[in-house]
Amino acid sequence: MIVLKEEDTRKTAIRFAKSISKNCVVCLNGDLGAGKTTFSRYFIQALIKDKKVTGEIPSPTFSLLQTYKDKNFIINHYDFYRLENSDELIELDYGNSISTGICIIEWANKFPMALPNNRIEINIDLINKDKRSVNFIFFGNTAKKELEWCQE
Repeated sequence: MIVLKEEDTRKTAIRFAKSISKNCVVCLNGDLGAGKTTFSRYFIQALIKDKKVTGEIPSPTFSLLQTYKDKNFIINHYDFYRLENSDELIELDYGNSISTGICIIEWANKFPMALPNNRIEINIDLINKDKRSVNFIFFGNTAKKELEWCQE
C-alpha cells in the first residue's frame, strides 16, 4: 500500500488500530525517518482516548519503553534502536509485554529471534519525502478477516 502524506499514514494507523485484537504484537520496521513513530503515535491515539495520556506521544528511542493505559487497553511501545543485544530486553520486562495487551515494537527487525510467532510486521519504506510504501505481513494466527484490507 502507498501512503502519500502524513494524513494517509494517520488514516491507515487508525483503521489498523480498529481492526486488531486487544492482545497483539505489532512490529514496525523501516529506515530512520520512514514514519514508524508517526504511525505508532496515531495508532496509540486511536485506541487510548484519554488526552492526558496521549497528548504527547514521544518516540521511545531514549526511554526504550513507553506504556499507555486506559480502562480498555494497555499498550507497551518499545524502540529497539539503541539496544545492543537481546539480553537487555529482560530488564525491560519484554517477555510479559508481548503476552499482555498490545505491544508495538519499532526497529523490531534488530532482534528477530526475540519476536513472538504470532505478530504483525509493518515494513515502511521511504520512497521520497512524501511517499511511503507500507507492507503488512502476518505471522502465526494474526491474519483475520478484519485485516484483509491491509493486503490491498
